[in-house]
Amino acid sequence: MSSGSKVLVVLVVASLGVWGCAQGPANSPASAERIRTLETKLNKLEDDFRAAVAVRDQLRKRVNNMEEERAQLSQQVEQLQLAVKDREELKKQLIVRTTERDNAQTQFEQLRKGIKSLLGQAEPVHSQPVTSASELRPGGKS
Repeated sequence: MSSGSKVLVVLVVASLGVWGCAQGPANSPASAERIRTLETKLNKLEDDFRAAVAVRDQLRKRVNNMEEERAQLSQQVEQLQLAVKDREELKKQLIVRTTERDNAQTQFEQLRKGIKSLLGQAEPVHSQPVTSASELRPGGKS
């Protein structure tokens, strides 16, 4: 093959390639419609993505608020537990003090009854009353 025929073959193949590319789907009306459809879907997906991001941000805020509220509630629970412990200690102290009071009252009642019985034994049936302590002292000296 001569160099002229080689050049001719290369030119034919190149022209057929250019013609084939020109006939491709990019220039057809169906591909333009498909591009519009895909752009519409892309816009819809972008809108959905933005909406999902907004919902995600709102949910994150709610989660943060709930975590803060949980922390506050746990502090309140701790305070209430301390109050319950204090109340239990006070109940125990009240029981101890009540028992002490009852014991003291019982002892007082026994003492009172003992004093009454001693007074009853010490009273003379017919005795002369003592008029004053100064009359019994000789010479008014103490």
